[in-house]
Amino acid sequence: MKNLFCGVAFTIALFFSTNTIAQNEQFTMRVVNPGYQLNSAWEVLWGPDDSLWVTENTAYKVSRIDPSSGGKSEIIDLSSKKNFASPPKWPQGGLMGMVLHPSMYSEWPNASKPYVYIAYVYQYNSTTGCTNGTGPCNFKTNIVRYNYDRATHSFSNETVIINSLNGSNDHNSGRLTIGNVGGTPYLFYTIGDMGAGQFNNISRPNNAQTQDVLEGKILRFNLEEDGDVDPADKWIPNDNPFSSGGKKTAVWSWGHRNAQGIVMGSNGILYSSEQQDKSDDEVNIITKSDNYGWPKISGPCDGNYNGLKLANQTVVSEQNNCTTLNAKEPIYTLFTENDPGSLGNNYLTWPTVACSSIDIYEKNVIPNWNKSLLVTSLKAGQIFRLKLSEDGLSVVDTSTVPMMRNQGRYRDIAIAPDGKKFYVACDMTGQAEKPDGSYGSPPLNAGRILEFTYTGAVMAIHDDTYNYVRNTVMKLYPNPATDRIFVQSVKSTTMPLFYYLYDMAGKVVKQGKSYTDMFSIDIKNLSKGMYIMKIFNGYNMNIYSDKITLQ
Repeated sequence: MKNLFCGVAFTIALFFSTNTIAQNEQFTMRVVNPGYQLNSAWEVLWGPDDSLWVTENTAYKVSRIDPSSGGKSEIIDLSSKKNFASPPKWPQGGLMGMVLHPSMYSEWPNASKPYVYIAYVYQYNSTTGCTNGTGPCNFKTNIVRYNYDRATHSFSNETVIINSLNGSNDHNSGRLTIGNVGGTPYLFYTIGDMGAGQFNNISRPNNAQTQDVLEGKILRFNLEEDGDVDPADKWIPNDNPFSSGGKKTAVWSWGHRNAQGIVMGSNGILYSSEQQDKSDDEVNIITKSDNYGWPKISGPCDGNYNGLKLANQTVVSEQNNCTTLNAKEPIYTLFTENDPGSLGNNYLTWPTVACSSIDIYEKNVIPNWNKSLLVTSLKAGQIFRLKLSEDGLSVVDTSTVPMMRNQGRYRDIAIAPDGKKFYVACDMTGQAEKPDGSYGSPPLNAGRILEFTYTGAVMAIHDDTYNYVRNTVMKLYPNPATDRIFVQSVKSTTMPLFYYLYDMAGKVVKQGKSYTDMFSIDIKNLSKGMYIMKIFNGYNMNIYSDKITLQ
């Protein structure tokens, strides 16, 4: 496999300064919630109501936050759903992933399926060795679905999808996403290896290579019950790849350590980011039934762990393990070290970034950003932009943005529909690199959400890569226009529609959204000249671009 960083052995700081391209894109930074802290935001989503939807992993609260004012409106407090208050060790995460049903965006404000999916740790087993803080900590995790009431901004009708998932104080993973397979949307969930083989979980069996145990896996579920008579099977797709005891299991892929990021692109490719050991944090393409190697392999099949231990198991030959397991290699690592056995005990200097989430940028707004993966990191305090190849199967370039560096311990990222604003959740505790290269706790901007806004020139119309079928997808008239532009879309277009009018310098001079197929835009206060109109659908995909003349 090709990897831009194989065979390079530097410290973390040197990796960032020499192996990532420092882009000079213009950004500003603003704290969304300067008056309070979140404890701590695990998931941040751009909601259909133009609010940020946030889960707080320790507080067990789900809230809506106004991205402009920072005003916070609590939707639900789930703290009563757990049987523990202060266990010897807190579960990794706690209240973790959240995702909204696609109809929440495409049919807003009257979604036919106003469903919200959430994962949270709900049970602590106090009879385990964890009572003294040294043995394995055993928890249980729920994945549930709620109905959202737009009028009251409340959740109701908790429906359990699965409540038998094991949990731990380490490597729960806990990310949710929804993606289409064969034209049908499904729910995907990342579950880690429970930290088996390290620290207080050193005696815990590692089940990442045990196919029918739901640890160290990526799981797939139905978005709705399929009518099966067995309640436990209603959420399991009939075409999932593996069976146990004559029944399909939730396993979609296996051999994972701690995948805290998962997202599906519009190309139908499922991407994940996964924390590894001392080296080789992975970015993977997740495919049905594939084995990703942990703990027999970390990163590519390059043998850099031969003779060393992964999850307290000696690796004789990564190359042989790759062949035996038919393991799938990552498309990229952050970062690979030739000799991880020589790295010492200070994890802050290891060439891993503790990747914590992943999202995909699919907008023709910031030059050269379209079709890029955005990977947040905890200890590195960075957001890595990985430019994908045209087919989405490989990484062709990498960069970081100076303004986004070292401002906190980054947990998650959300992209606004305009393609210019990025919202990054920062942990309350833990260590992350600071601007001066030092580390410390609490990290910068603890408990805050940061808004990074792109202020540079946007892509010109001739830079767009989409081919549009005019007069069948969208109509804009008149052109040239004087006082008002009328917009008409086909009825199948997912709502809401977001529109942006740019001057030729790339500045947004008019923007808004519509929930109807036909609407108009008042332009009488704009100067005469040439402008660029871009329209995005409810999935934030750029569906129309054209030049507009105002006279």
